[in-house]
Amino acid sequence: MNVFLDAQPLLGSLSGISRYVECLYQELCQVSDVNVTLAFNRIVKPFHPPKLTIDVHNKPILMNKRYPYSIIRRLMKPNLLYTFPFDLGLGKDKADLFHGTNFTHFPVVRGKSVVTIHDLAFMRFPDSTSKRIYQHHSRWVPYSAQKADRIIADSMQTKNDIIELLQVSPDKIDVIHLAADKKFRPLPEHEYRPITQKYNLPEKYILFVGTVEPRKNLLGLVQAYELLKQNHPITEKLVIVGARGWKYTPIFEWIQQHHLETDIIFTGYIEDDDLVALYNAATIFVLPSIYEGFGIPILEAMQCGIPVIASNVSSIPEVVGESGILVDPHYHEGWAKAMLRLLTDEQEHLHYASLSLKRGEHFNWHKVAQQTLQVYDKVMMD
Repeated sequence: MNVFLDAQPLLGSLSGISRYVECLYQELCQVSDVNVTLAFNRIVKPFHPPKLTIDVHNKPILMNKRYPYSIIRRLMKPNLLYTFPFDLGLGKDKADLFHGTNFTHFPVVRGKSVVTIHDLAFMRFPDSTSKRIYQHHSRWVPYSAQKADRIIADSMQTKNDIIELLQVSPDKIDVIHLAADKKFRPLPEHEYRPITQKYNLPEKYILFVGTVEPRKNLLGLVQAYELLKQNHPITEKLVIVGARGWKYTPIFEWIQQHHLETDIIFTGYIEDDDLVALYNAATIFVLPSIYEGFGIPILEAMQCGIPVIASNVSSIPEVVGESGILVDPHYHEGWAKAMLRLLTDEQEHLHYASLSLKRGEHFNWHKVAQQTLQVYDKVMMD
């Protein structure tokens, strides 16, 4: 079977979706009866494929050479795409199937198509999404869900959202839980401490990893953190790792108004190699999101053996199971109590650290790849 894997997410900063493409590709390349090729649209001249951290078994190719990606996106009218579909059966590079890894796919002829829809946050919480993403996804995701031969969802939450909001039959959707990269693992202190010193981080801290945007509920987190500091003499600072996304101004204004600038540290985006160290040095990991399609940072922290406190909504309980503490994202007192519990009770901390490591072993990219291949087989047999 020849598969074109949409690799467009690899062209930007490393994100959850680009990790998905990278790790899935790496595992699929280990399967002897599948030939998978990274597929890119032409965006600019000259085209420079990204420098991957994996061995590329097949040379990246340029799909859609005749019609630049930017022109297709400007059209924003999915029905017009049938005037120039991707033909998977012509030329020296042929494929049986095109896998859209990033919410959308394009029409194909002489081939099948699969699309991965990671979440429907733009529909559930439109006010928490950037205008650009909302406009793009509102047009393309419903179209892709209807036109693809099969859909992969990251979680049961996303599958249920697709059924309800996009009116898709449940028989068309397969749930495949994601995983974290194997590089996220426990490290000895002498390996991670120089990295935290590089970023001027304290020895003990509470860690959040994710884009600074409303859906992550960071304003609620800093309010819970202030409540914790008001009532208890904790010394741990709050470290927030991630790029600034959109609608983040209220968070910084609130921090300034409450004089927490020295207690809350924003590092900005950090590369994975350093991020492994930051997880290892953290006392606890927190994810207070109001919605997640999956939540890979939870598994990254768990694989490093860090106790986790996370929201009890959307897909998050699917990931955490009973191996972390789940709290209503809007219950600030509950978050403060949970953080205090893990910061001050050594036995509780050790208990949840152990549960994190065991839970992290439950998810792996080999399993993701095998389940994805089963989806490909279903499509090809239809």
